[in-house]
Amino acid sequence: MAGRNPGTELELGRISKVYVNRPAVVRHAEQIKKWKTLKGNWQAAWLLKAVTCIDLTTLSGDDTPSNVQRLCFKAKHPIREDLLKALDMHDKGITAAAVCVYPARVSDAVDTLKAAGCNIPVASVAAGFPAGQTPLETKLAEIRLAVEYGAREIDIVISRSLVLTGQWEGLYEEIRLCRAACGEAHMKTILATGELGSFANVYKASMIAMMAGLKFLHQSKKNIIKCLVGV
Repeated sequence: MAGRNPGTELELGRISKVYVNRPAVVRHAEQIKKWKTLKGNWQAAWLLKAVTCIDLTTLSGDDTPSNVQRLCFKAKHPIREDLLKALDMHDKGITAAAVCVYPARVSDAVDTLKAAGCNIPVASVAAGFPAGQTPLETKLAEIRLAVEYGAREIDIVISRSLVLTGQWEGLYEEIRLCRAACGEAHMKTILATGELGSFANVYKASMIAMMAGLKFLHQSKKNIIKCLVGV
């Protein structure tokens, strides 16, 4: 995995005059749906590659250690063995990218994967997921606990209110502090794009997050997804 993003100083001038042509975005999204898809072996190869990029996730209120154990097994064996043999890929170590859980279930996932003898990383949502309506001190404590329990990736949610009210310095500082709390763990920033109000805000929040040192950008988790366009 590539090295961490060290971040940069906050440069508000880069986002101050942003304009997004919404009709053009919608037209382009419609065009993407019409693109031709790959066929045959090329399609199979890219589908297998996609599997290795997926975080298998359980974020339910009724999660238990047994639920997490089953998810870990699926992450280690995401494709049926007979299908892999038919594609001559049974010995290539095809696994999911990570197992994603709430902080309270991180230890269950870490212990299960360790017992299974595989190095699949455990990711944890944190920082007041999914709403983000949590005091900053609590967000940072939750991140540190998840890392202490063994999470190697932290998926934070931003405070959408900071975006909607144009508090870009506050957003930058919040993400920067979350990045520091992650320590050596990678940080993914969940934007919850459907709650940001406009494409311009999505762009600005993305730029601010990259300046603050995120590792990955994520549109939304299913709990908070609302599409800005009907695609």
